[in-house]
Amino acid sequence: MGTNRAKFDCQVRLVASLKEFAGPVPAGFFNHKEFFIVTLQRLAANLYEFKEENLRALAADLLEKLRRGPLSPSELTAFKDMLDKLVSGRDYMTACAGLAGSREFAAERLARLRPLSIAAEEQKLPGEPRDPTADRLVGEAYRRLRFDSLEEEHRKGRPEDRALQQARAQVAEYCLMYRLPLCAEDTLPPFSLSRIDAVTGACFRLLGRLGRAAR
Repeated sequence: MGTNRAKFDCQVRLVASLKEFAGPVPAGFFNHKEFFIVTLQRLAANLYEFKEENLRALAADLLEKLRRGPLSPSELTAFKDMLDKLVSGRDYMTACAGLAGSREFAAERLARLRPLSIAAEEQKLPGEPRDPTADRLVGEAYRRLRFDSLEEEHRKGRPEDRALQQARAQVAEYCLMYRLPLCAEDTLPPFSLSRIDAVTGACFRLLGRLGRAAR
């Protein structure tokens, strides 16, 4: 019950921050860019916390199943599907390899895992290696959000503030299209989590590219 409650509380904060990011700018912010940055950072922090809680619950559930005996094929598939959406490709392979050993060995591998931070990946310098799966998901979201068009418009003179305002409007549209929950009581399945992850990364990518274009 405690684990479920912790996950629910994390989900409430995550969905609330997504709704805030995609919603109107309240009084008190200097401009749209300031609001974009502040709320995007809050969204990224809540996303990481939610992934961390999911990873903790996933590991605990797996170890409990291993205590009772070998995993069934369906249990192993379900574990891998969820793990793949929470950690880097390298950590995924390391954790899965650990399942071939004892329960203690698997526990030691799982204890080392940390969630993949899309925000951290997008803040790497050009040329630095990025997680391939994360890079692919962010690239796909970037195209679906039509952020490449916003980049082009900015190069042609559209103010950065206006471009970021439009970007948030397109995020709101994307959330409706992919039925991402904007209500805290909605269930947040793995698919939605990966989409929110990708949207967050795409927003960080756009922010970085617009900033570099302005230099």
